[in-house]
Amino acid sequence: MKNNLIRPAIAIAVLAVLSVSCSSGSDGASESATSDQSSTTVLEANPANCPVKALDSASKPVELTVWHPYNALTKESLEKAATAYNASQSEVRVSVEAQGTYEELLKKYEESLGDPSTLPDLVFAEDTTLQFMIDSGSVIPAADCIAADPAAGQFYKELLPAVRNAFSSQGQLWPGAFGVSMPIMYVNNAHLAAAGLSPTALPTTLDEVRTAAEKIKAAQIPGVEFPVVMELYGWYPENWLTGVQQEIVDQGNGHEGRATKSEMKNEYTTEILDWMQGMQQDGLLKAYPYAAGIDQFLAMGNQSSSILIDGSRAITTVNAIVQNSYTGDAVEGAGSVDSAALAGLDLGVGLVPGLKAAGQGTVWGSAAYLVAGPEDAKIAAGWDFMKFFNSTPVQVDWTLQGSYLPVSTAVQEDPIIVDYFANDPAGKWLGVANQQLLGLDPDFPGPVIGPYNQYRSGIHTMLEGVVLGGKDPATALSEFNTKFQSDLDMYAKEVAG
Repeated sequence: MKNNLIRPAIAIAVLAVLSVSCSSGSDGASESATSDQSSTTVLEANPANCPVKALDSASKPVELTVWHPYNALTKESLEKAATAYNASQSEVRVSVEAQGTYEELLKKYEESLGDPSTLPDLVFAEDTTLQFMIDSGSVIPAADCIAADPAAGQFYKELLPAVRNAFSSQGQLWPGAFGVSMPIMYVNNAHLAAAGLSPTALPTTLDEVRTAAEKIKAAQIPGVEFPVVMELYGWYPENWLTGVQQEIVDQGNGHEGRATKSEMKNEYTTEILDWMQGMQQDGLLKAYPYAAGIDQFLAMGNQSSSILIDGSRAITTVNAIVQNSYTGDAVEGAGSVDSAALAGLDLGVGLVPGLKAAGQGTVWGSAAYLVAGPEDAKIAAGWDFMKFFNSTPVQVDWTLQGSYLPVSTAVQEDPIIVDYFANDPAGKWLGVANQQLLGLDPDFPGPVIGPYNQYRSGIHTMLEGVVLGGKDPATALSEFNTKFQSDLDMYAKEVAG
């Protein structure tokens, strides 16, 4: 068989795809995917592209390198899985390597495409990289490996439809393992009570969040500086837009083919920008620039804010710090939480508020891609580790320790997970995020965008300009949309060239 590895020459913002053959043999599915991404053709799986039996004749042990962007308890959970896998067999030795943040990992991956010998064998990357991974030609679709290894199919048959569709393009599933999280709302129950609000009737829309914030501010609760705190992260507007089924790009939000047109200039984006700016200007919101640290969590920990919109993956770490069962050494800045404030902290979690209703949006997080390297044995080893990682015991720990949500019905129904969501303090919080996952509309997944880094960078610039700089929302959106469309045009030109 042949693995077609397309080696892009990449400047940070430009993808130029050059086709290079890395071994001998057949027509791979990754090749057909990159050539047909402008159409709405449903791609067929190609089992010949995934040599799952190559381990049988390989020299042992096969060394397998896995890259990831995780920290704290999520990092520990992945390392535990690798250790257990290594102890369970002697044919493959997995080495797990942290690569910093999502952005740092992607940058290193892009640079390594120029010298494929420096690529990992398996990479856990952010959900935003799906189109890039497809167009790079450097990964094998999971659909090909599932077709080549029917015995592995049960996990994928039980994969939640919302997860499958989020990570599929033209009907083809690309990553083979998942780390799914949701944006959620953290609340200070004592602050809500002091403002005459019920912790059991949380805000469900952005307008209701504003109403609650106004009541918290009017209550003049000692220590509260801003009722609501959040990071200006592009994830949240994307989720709110998807929740009302507003496409961000064309081609079925990028799932029916490579997106070429921005759909961001719409009434809902304007509504989001107006809401955020109004909240900040009226002293109801403390907003931090993206990647500024963990200030938003510190504000909740120190009880200077009452409502936080953030991600679910932090739940086990946040709970451990609150319960003083985890020092937070792996979380920079966690030591800044006031111990006296923590002693009286009563946190709760609710569905993320939306434009029209709570809990609407799409699947977010990360996923594992099998790299199409020149050695069949490493591809087979990567697939074997992925199957082990998807086993129910490992997936249970991925939830209990890693804070990622169960992506299959088997793990959803596992007695340990059921008990955890029902009875454990952190589990009850994560159970709310899980409720949100199960309630998503699988037929309207979030966007798949080629120049996602440029898009996100533009979103962050727009949010900071509007919320922190007081820029006119309509002007900021128009400028963003023009730049984003230019990025889409450039990406399409470079990929086609």
